[in-house]
Amino acid sequence: MMSELKHFAPKSALSASENLREFIRLCRDDLTVFGAGINWEATSWSGAVNFTKLGAHSQGYAESDRMDETFIDFAKAYFRYQQGHHPTETKNESKALRTIEAALLQAHGNADIAGLNIAILDEAAILARGHYSPAAAYHCGRELQRLARFVSEKHLISNDLSTWKNPIRKPGDITIQTGAKAMAIQSKKLPSQEAQDALAEIFASNSSDPKDIFTSSTFAMTMCAPVRISEILELPVDCEVEVSDSKGVVQYGWRFYSAKGYEGDIKWIPEVMVPIAKEAVRRIRALTDEPRRLAAWVGKQPTRFYRHENCPNVSDDQFLTAEQAAQALGLAGLSNTGIAAANGVHTLNSLWQYVLARQPVGFPWLNKKKRIKYSNALFCMSKHLLWNQRGTSPVILWAPTNNVFNNDLSSREYESIVTHRSIFDRHGYKTRDGHHLKLTSHQARHLITTLANRGGLSQEQITKWAGRADPKQNRVYNHMSEWEMVAKAEALDTSLTLFGPKGEVSQHVPVTTQEVNLMERGAMHVSVWGICSHDFIMSPCEKFRDCLNCEEHVCVKGLGKDSAEQLMRIKLRLAQVEKDFAEAEDAIAKGFAGADRWYEYHHKTVERLRQLVEILESPQVPDGAQIKLRDGKDFSHLRRVIRLKAVDALEHKTPDANLLSDMTRMLGGSLG
Repeated sequence: MMSELKHFAPKSALSASENLREFIRLCRDDLTVFGAGINWEATSWSGAVNFTKLGAHSQGYAESDRMDETFIDFAKAYFRYQQGHHPTETKNESKALRTIEAALLQAHGNADIAGLNIAILDEAAILARGHYSPAAAYHCGRELQRLARFVSEKHLISNDLSTWKNPIRKPGDITIQTGAKAMAIQSKKLPSQEAQDALAEIFASNSSDPKDIFTSSTFAMTMCAPVRISEILELPVDCEVEVSDSKGVVQYGWRFYSAKGYEGDIKWIPEVMVPIAKEAVRRIRALTDEPRRLAAWVGKQPTRFYRHENCPNVSDDQFLTAEQAAQALGLAGLSNTGIAAANGVHTLNSLWQYVLARQPVGFPWLNKKKRIKYSNALFCMSKHLLWNQRGTSPVILWAPTNNVFNNDLSSREYESIVTHRSIFDRHGYKTRDGHHLKLTSHQARHLITTLANRGGLSQEQITKWAGRADPKQNRVYNHMSEWEMVAKAEALDTSLTLFGPKGEVSQHVPVTTQEVNLMERGAMHVSVWGICSHDFIMSPCEKFRDCLNCEEHVCVKGLGKDSAEQLMRIKLRLAQVEKDFAEAEDAIAKGFAGADRWYEYHHKTVERLRQLVEILESPQVPDGAQIKLRDGKDFSHLRRVIRLKAVDALEHKTPDANLLSDMTRMLGGSLG
């Protein structure tokens, strides 16, 4: 049942203090947000907020940590009103209220909201910076601004603070920038190629160990769509969906309940991954069929013992030996169980009460909000199913959590001794330098989103596919390098380039007979800077419109009627590039995307142009000299291909021509 909402309308005939009292009364007596029977006088509203001072612990706070009595009623009213009209998970109103109370106490000795003014808001922002992380402080500042506007518009204070602005800038997110530091952080968010290959081989080996089946199959599922591990572990057993599209092609997907919107949404699986997806679901379903039968039995027959394969073949009310009782419970013995280990004490009926009391919390629901029961959950398991050494229980249910999956993807060590072996350790996989392989479930989600960006999906399509509420959230999951993003931008508009000179370049350059005759061979191309010596019969130009950074470009000193004008153009170009270089240095300092490539290009160009001007103006260089600059670092497409092939051969990697096909290959191809 939804809480009844009421809007507060201030009365102009009342004073600010009278409007404030009415606002508090409305929120206390008429609103039902957080429950109609909530204890208004309590310091803490369970599951919602603690009305404690800035810096107080969220757990185990003292009574002295309670907010000032002159402020706490307003804080409760404001919090309840805002969360009723604009509910949020983060509840940042509490941060703003705590910093305002602290600022009021510092300035006035009491925390009466009537004393709120510009100076108090500024001091509250300073306190926010000192007590919270940069991101949390920014959100606190936003709430301070919203609170100032609210109390002004609702005439709860005499001052008008509606024009006050949040002075705390939103911190930049290094995960969506470029540069060495940003790339190092982003690389940690993606799974290593070694770990992916290892899990793919384990999946393809089709191990019979329940824990291997669970981990490898679940990871395979995370590689099929950008899903959260919590969503996968709460899939219904009948999650698979197959429908024909408008062209008659059968499309395959899984029906999810997304944690951040798109309830009951279907995530469609790329065609190349469908065989892997189907096989992973089949393996999990086969592993959990028996536990689901147990869950269905408990739901339909809550008074009769479940007759599993090893259950004693006796009547429900017959007294059992201690051995039969242990057999019924799937135990080696009754010691340490809390029940009597004697003959003639237990019956199947009495043991069933013991069993029912030990079913999971919330049974029969695995997730009531999503309407997923254990009897219809894909990952419904028996207790200890993934730990064979402890003996799988045939009568007590259990479901794996995010931590169970992630723990099996990472080993733990204490003083160089492995205290927990991961799936990689069990199968003997390590990094090239001998370290333990590690993964997290969320790394696969980052990888799939990055692949979707590389594949050209729109941000709206990626948002829908990933089950996100806002396309802006995609940025955090996109780890394309700056090189890839530049190439993608240039492919979208071939008229744009990161490497060419800024501004217009003349398309009509006069060519004189004298300039042509200066060259030792014919069919030459004249630029605004000099003459190109490239042999166009062999290959097209490698550096169109970037002649000054080309090894095949020649400047001739002092001959020809346009030599002075040519030198002037080079000097003007140098002045422009020096200005661009200064901008690139500033962009590097600010961490802008692509700034490192911009900086490298202009740094090289400035150095070359300075050398060229120095040579052309040197009296020691005779007129007619042909000047061609070299630095040993020039590129061509042929050199790029050779270098990439060499690196590929050294690292024993296959070309990344078709990422999704490679993914299929990694995950087994033939499905083991």
